[in-house]
Amino acid sequence: MSRNNFLSYLIVLILFLTACTSPTPVPGKQTATPANDAVLNPKEPVQVVLWHYYVSENQQMLEDAVRQFNQSIGAEQGIIIESIAKGSIAELETAVSNSAKGVINSEPMPDIFSSYPDKAIEIDALNMLTDLNQYFTEQEKQEYIPSFLSDGVFQNNRFLILPIVKSTELLYLNASAWKQFAAATGAKPEDLATWEGLLETSRQYYMWTDAQTPDILWDGKSMAGLDSIPNFVLVGNKQLDADMVDADHKEIILNLPILRKIFDIYVGGMAMEYFNASGKFRSDNIKSGELIAYTGSSSSAAYFPIWIEQNNSRQDIDFMALPYPTFAGGASYAIQQGAGMCIAKSTPAKELGAALFLKWFTAQAQNVNFAMSSGYLPVKTAAYNDQYLQEALNKLRQGSAGQKNVAAVYNIALEQIATRHTYAAKPFAGSYKLRFILQSTLSEAAEAAKKEALSMKSKGLGETEIVSALDMDTRFQNWIRTLQNKLDNEGVAHRSVPVQ
Repeated sequence: MSRNNFLSYLIVLILFLTACTSPTPVPGKQTATPANDAVLNPKEPVQVVLWHYYVSENQQMLEDAVRQFNQSIGAEQGIIIESIAKGSIAELETAVSNSAKGVINSEPMPDIFSSYPDKAIEIDALNMLTDLNQYFTEQEKQEYIPSFLSDGVFQNNRFLILPIVKSTELLYLNASAWKQFAAATGAKPEDLATWEGLLETSRQYYMWTDAQTPDILWDGKSMAGLDSIPNFVLVGNKQLDADMVDADHKEIILNLPILRKIFDIYVGGMAMEYFNASGKFRSDNIKSGELIAYTGSSSSAAYFPIWIEQNNSRQDIDFMALPYPTFAGGASYAIQQGAGMCIAKSTPAKELGAALFLKWFTAQAQNVNFAMSSGYLPVKTAAYNDQYLQEALNKLRQGSAGQKNVAAVYNIALEQIATRHTYAAKPFAGSYKLRFILQSTLSEAAEAAKKEALSMKSKGLGETEIVSALDMDTRFQNWIRTLQNKLDNEGVAHRSVPVQ
């Protein structure tokens, strides 16, 4: 499918989904936006503080947008936005929670802040969030892609989070290294369409690199890694027809047959070093030559290295992006993620000023410019049939090697959003703790298995002997018990679906 035909197809599909799934207006739920002149005065501008977690180029793009707003709409209406970076998302969430709870020495509550659904639920329970239905008409809400907007709508139709940008996850490869491997072994990109295929291909890559030094046993190289273990587990459940987070019953569902498949792929791959991970980001493992592939956010394309260190010298590498893998026999789900913006309860002037800024920021010109700086997806339907998207893509294609990588990601990311299922777990209070528990427990299980496998490798044992001795049945049972205990300790309700 040509690029123009694909974009046309995407536009038609999104318009169709919008027509089919746009929320029906709820009588009595819509409050008219307050008249600007009733609460805003350009002679006495109101200051609106915005906390976010963006860094590097994204932070610069946001600050540029804030400056542009302050000098135009803000000056006309009497609104001054002050943008403050609060570090990582974890640091931001801690600061917001402390402010909302009035912790000693905490800063005053920001007027706008970046938030994922679980944090919004927590802050709303403290009666600190503004229901955005007061400031967005039904017509305005219908301008946003329905699945993006629905992430921020909660019980009793409370509209708490406005989507700013979204992302999905893809499979990235060092195409230069992949081509060498593929030429020698016959491996094909289609082999990486499933998790089972990715594991087997990673095994073949390890064996191929190991064979290059026949006098040294077990010195092969790992092929792939995962940037997000929680996403892998949550989406893996959905691909295999289960929701791990049950928001309706406010409990975590431990579907043991499905979790066993997930466990075997990740822990089995990590134990034998077919998969690997070190440090915070897998893109760093690509640059060091430790990996040649990883699954990560579409927004991480900007950080994919354009060269690697090899033999104490710089070697330029090519880039390849593929769709997110699916479990064999499963549905083709991929993650839909990205923090939106909440407005805290304050004065009518501050709330209205915040709402006007967010409306301006998610308009096509600003939103496309911000989103496409690093692989994010715009949030309004019209953005996909707009000159700004084409202009931004053309600009990226003519830019640096890194910008060309970002442009290449859009061909895959947009197609994935349009032709596959996207998934975002609907949270309940406390459910987000599951992500940290999955990250820690599965990482620990993988490291323990890897340590034992390395010991057996050093003794000259073969692959079949090692896999058998690892006793994956017992390891899985131990992991499930640890998972259950940690959920209990955190006060998160859960139930298990046993093996039939």
